[in-house]
Amino acid sequence: MAHCAPMKLYSMHMSNNCRRVNATIQHLGLDVEIAEQQMGDLKKPEYLALNPNGKVPVLVDGDLRLWESRAIMQYLASKKDTPLWPNDAGRRAEIAKWQFWEASHLSPGTGAYAFENLFKKIFMKQGPDATALAAGEKTWRTFAPILDGQLANRKWILGSELTLADFSVGACFSYAVPAGVPMDDYGHITSWLSRLAEVPAWKNTAPKLG
Repeated sequence: MAHCAPMKLYSMHMSNNCRRVNATIQHLGLDVEIAEQQMGDLKKPEYLALNPNGKVPVLVDGDLRLWESRAIMQYLASKKDTPLWPNDAGRRAEIAKWQFWEASHLSPGTGAYAFENLFKKIFMKQGPDATALAAGEKTWRTFAPILDGQLANRKWILGSELTLADFSVGACFSYAVPAGVPMDDYGHITSWLSRLAEVPAWKNTAPKLG
């Protein structure tokens, strides 16, 4: 009987993009080898052959080379019968909608705070750029109320069951507290993040700087 090699995820412990994938793996109990990368590894020819963008994560499954964290999540979750990514076209479309919305609209806001207030200080020894922060705040204030409203009467983004939408959107808040994302006006988001923090797979995959 032929032995099938396990799937392999190229990942970095500080990346919130990797967190959403690692949380999916842990929550589903999938057999995936985790290959921890350093910044310098991402520019090596052998890595760029896997992902020409030079970013993490990348999933290798046999001949498949898959980048983009949300696409990886969907692929992994399709391996199991799970409420995270149920076998229902309408439900999957709703989940994907929130994944795309987070990537296009919410993450640019939270990401600006993380980059300007946290990553620049740690990795570049630079202070925040006021103009960039103001643009990030405008984006954040535009889209945060949409998520807050969605969560007003729901335990999870799509209702009573945890889905990939929660892991996708939740990941962009991984550095919200140390980055100073203004959360005071969004109590439903804060409550949801507290619930998410109690999910073992989410708790175990919190990114670590340094």
